[in-house]
Amino acid sequence: MRNKISSPYKFTKGEKKIIKDNFTSHNDWDTNGVFDPIKMNIKADLRPKQTNKCCYCKKELGYDIKEVDIEHIVPKSKHEAFTFEPLNLALSCPACNTKKSHTDTLARPFIRYTKVSKNYLIVHAHLDNFDEHIIIHNDCLFEGISKKGCRTIEMCELFRLKTVEKKAKKVLSKRTKQSELISLAMKATPAELVELMAEISKRIK
Repeated sequence: MRNKISSPYKFTKGEKKIIKDNFTSHNDWDTNGVFDPIKMNIKADLRPKQTNKCCYCKKELGYDIKEVDIEHIVPKSKHEAFTFEPLNLALSCPACNTKKSHTDTLARPFIRYTKVSKNYLIVHAHLDNFDEHIIIHNDCLFEGISKKGCRTIEMCELFRLKTVEKKAKKVLSKRTKQSELISLAMKATPAELVELMAEISKRIK
């Protein structure tokens, strides 16, 4: 996976005009349908840049409307001027977006959107390398290795027990099945070994 988003979404001239003519408050993001096509374009642009992973928990994002959110890194409810700021937009899973909610992420207020990493309390999808702040063990346990990493884990509740437990069971199940096949292979005849190795190869993939 990429450590951070390579480049922010770039609004077209037409989209900028739509925003200028229709944006009056942060509530318009959710209530004014004129922005729906723009939001679809943002998702289409950011999915490959994020390798289709949530910017916080790195979970695979779904394609149903309820399985992916456009995350405002700095909450639009507290900093309305940043609602359509490209650097403020990333894709997240609904769970992380909900847990983070309206919690402020700026170390102090700014009139213009700051591009300085240290001005943010959490890992910024555009400005920070994720793995310099958070290590994910076995695809399920999150370890903060910086203050930003720890705050991100806490703010998004990446220690969510159900999520961690589900992922841990999946990893354990995969390893157990592979171990059983390898054990059988050690005792197999040459003919059986060919079939087992083919099966092991499929499981590992």
